[in-house]
Amino acid sequence: MMKSVCFIFNKPPYGQESGKELLDICLMCSAFEMPITVIFQGDGVLQLIENQQPDILNIKNYSKTFKALKLYGVETVLIDAAGLEKHQLVTENILNIGEIANSKIIQNVIQNTDFSIML
Repeated sequence: MMKSVCFIFNKPPYGQESGKELLDICLMCSAFEMPITVIFQGDGVLQLIENQQPDILNIKNYSKTFKALKLYGVETVLIDAAGLEKHQLVTENILNIGEIANSKIIQNVIQNTDFSIML
């Protein structure tokens, strides 16, 4: 049986390359049909804000690529409710790619995954 992998986005976008790099790794693993879970936790929920304009900083906008996760076979995407609350975000302001989950659910998913990766 294939090992399951959980990708945890826990940093804000565009201050560093870790978000884009983690997304690239996630999409590569999906090519091997591994069971993949993606979690946006803490500051990582900022990756999902709609209508980002990083081109002002001469950085390519990769956030729209998150919409392709389902096309790549990523079935489970969890968005941290506490992270949304911390940043005063509501579902209307973020990409609609997953379900909102509390920390207990997120921790349970992480504990039941073979490998967890965050950059």
